[in-house]
Amino acid sequence: MPGDSPTLASSQASRTVANPRESRRDESLDIAKGFGILLVVLGHCLDGLIASGFFPSTLAWPGLTVFVIYLFHMPLFFVVSGHLASGKHRPAGPTLAKLIPTIVYPYFLWSILEGLTLVYLSSYTTSHTSISSLYKILWIPIVPYWFLYALFFCHAGYLLIRKLSYPVQLTIAAVVFLLPQFFLNQFYNAHLLIVVETVRGFLYFVLGVVSVAQVRQFGRWIAIAATVLFLLFAIVDYQSQLSGTIAGPAALPAGITGIIATLAWSRMLASRGGWLASMIAFWGRYSMSIYVMHIFFTAGARIALKRLSIGQPSGGLALAATVIEIAAATIAGIGLPLAINWIVSKFDLDKWFGIQHMETA
Repeated sequence: MPGDSPTLASSQASRTVANPRESRRDESLDIAKGFGILLVVLGHCLDGLIASGFFPSTLAWPGLTVFVIYLFHMPLFFVVSGHLASGKHRPAGPTLAKLIPTIVYPYFLWSILEGLTLVYLSSYTTSHTSISSLYKILWIPIVPYWFLYALFFCHAGYLLIRKLSYPVQLTIAAVVFLLPQFFLNQFYNAHLLIVVETVRGFLYFVLGVVSVAQVRQFGRWIAIAATVLFLLFAIVDYQSQLSGTIAGPAALPAGITGIIATLAWSRMLASRGGWLASMIAFWGRYSMSIYVMHIFFTAGARIALKRLSIGQPSGGLALAATVIEIAAATIAGIGLPLAINWIVSKFDLDKWFGIQHMETA
């Protein structure tokens, strides 16, 4: 299996071509993470544009696109994390210790940096963050770092059940997922939506653990069928609002089929190789860097373009302005974190930033 790190990225250890583990790396998982992190950046870009009033309120496609992305893009990372955890029998103590530099430290570091930035830039962004949000990260994560918070507890929970059979693991994960659904109002009122997101993540994490053998069999027809089903489920959910929330049980069919489609297409792309596969796999290998830093640059690009009066398009320039803003924010959200990752790796400072080491080669 590729990598040992339980986070978005593969490993903080140095990776070289001569490493014998490299030949056993399943590049399709890197490609899947690459697709996933692209959707993370694009989703946050569109979300910010919607919140800032960039799009007319009558325009439906931005909200629909965000809804479709959010149905499965973060569950995909939980599934991949479950894949990477599957079959490992490292003792609980060393496993938890490894989560500190790969999950816990990045969570606190980047949450504090993001929180301080939001407080300072409240007058320029759609966020109205107070300094009190910093100590609340112990139970109310700052977006988008809730994933790291939830992932830590998913790993801790899996340590408790990993010696049980797969059917029992799935049963426990399903029960843990369903129980909070009866107390949603209480969780919302207490601002503890992270509980709902964590139990959803745990279900997908366990699905990733138990499905390793099945995913290896995915091919073209699975990819096509899953894509069609995902689109159908997503349309039904959006039109009828049956899901209520993307963290609810009714959204599971769309989430699962979206993940299956992504994993299947990723396996096909990995088998063909080429520059596109290599580029997306590269994004996936360093997805942690993109994840923790992208929000600074997508928001920065939006603010800069708004200052240049590219926002609020009208007339014949509307489409061009929209494409420019989305493309600029997405490219900045992917490219600049990778550039920073490369620079800090050159000086061996990657551990201080809570990101993985990027080989200069």
